[in-house]
Amino acid sequence: MNYAAEMERILADFTAASRTVLTRFLDADARTTRGGTELFSDLREQLSQRERESSQAAEEKTDREERDRLLHEAAERKAARDRAPKRGKETFVLPADWTEADEARAEGYGPPKSWLV
Repeated sequence: MNYAAEMERILADFTAASRTVLTRFLDADARTTRGGTELFSDLREQLSQRERESSQAAEEKTDREERDRLLHEAAERKAARDRAPKRGKETFVLPADWTEADEARAEGYGPPKSWLV
């Protein structure tokens, strides 16, 4: 048996096996890289979608708050106009000794001040 030939055969088998292992490793690495890239792409898309939804929700909230503020201001202005007397004959002055009981009677609560009234 030729020692050099046997070593060449062993070396050729080892080289072929190494290439097979290297090829399998590179294939697995490529699949993992592609999978990771796809996963990263999906996650990036989900994040951008959430950011868009969040910005839309923030804009809607800002719009709603602005609308509510404007409606509140309009209601306050209307209430102020309704409270303010429009003409001098609509205003009246209460006597200095006017009490809460007198006020209640004027609004229709409780018995009249006198049965003659």
